[in-house]
Amino acid sequence: MPDLLEVGDRAPNFELPAVYGYKAGAKSPSAEEKVRISLKDFQDKRWVVLCFYVFDSSPEDTRLMVGFNEWNRRFKTREVEILGCSWNGVNSHQQFIEVYQLGFTLLADEYKDATEKYGVIVEEEDLGQMVKKVQRSTFIIDKTGMIRAVWRDIEDLRNHAKEVWDFIKAEKR
Repeated sequence: MPDLLEVGDRAPNFELPAVYGYKAGAKSPSAEEKVRISLKDFQDKRWVVLCFYVFDSSPEDTRLMVGFNEWNRRFKTREVEILGCSWNGVNSHQQFIEVYQLGFTLLADEYKDATEKYGVIVEEEDLGQMVKKVQRSTFIIDKTGMIRAVWRDIEDLRNHAKEVWDFIKAEKR
């Protein structure tokens, strides 16, 4: 297993299929148009909040993603892009975005590329078997591609977005 990424490390690049966030009255074109997003797309332009979560529409992950959605406008005022990432595919992401009207992009890491690079895959026992799953984690990445903050094994899902916002507000003036 690779060393865990820490503050000050260079964020690994990724290129993943994506579904753009909800816009009132519009349908997301990305599932049909095969949109791909790379971390390098934001280099020298915006900071990125990269939030890894387990499943679209699970109660816990819905709470986490809806929390980020509530703070999304504030993040945009500071030129910060929120990206959610799970192993779900683009069709699942598109439905998740439309049902909960999420205004940010979701990345489909079906081949576990980004989750592997960021070291957020954990093994847990489930009904007597060891299974791999995504560890809820958030990385804040600045314009230069440097990791500025890391949260692993997020427990306070309801207030996590505010915690991330408070960090951004203090760090990014």
